[in-house]
Amino acid sequence: MRVVVVKSFLAVLSLAAICAAGLTACVPEAKPAVTPSATSDILTKKLPSDVSAKGVILAAVLLSTADIGSAVESGLVTPAEVATAKQAISDGTLDFWRQRAESEAHR
Repeated sequence: MRVVVVKSFLAVLSLAAICAAGLTACVPEAKPAVTPSATSDILTKKLPSDVSAKGVILAAVLLSTADIGSAVESGLVTPAEVATAKQAISDGTLDFWRQRAESEAHR
């Protein structure tokens, strides 16, 4: 059963990576470069209890493909994950969230 869950999660992460590439391509080019500090924070900082890396990635995918309000209402993602996903899309850091989610999936 766990193998199926892990495979499903990795499939979602793969889809998220594709969506992340598409979403970041839509961001205006006149944004500042991602700082090493921001990268390190995303990959290593302790997250609030209502934010997970996989939730941020899922929220980012849902923002572009589904009714995000229904996803929040059903508990699929939290409002904090939606806000973090929006910020990650804007900042161009969504790929770092994907890296963290993948890292956490393999623990």
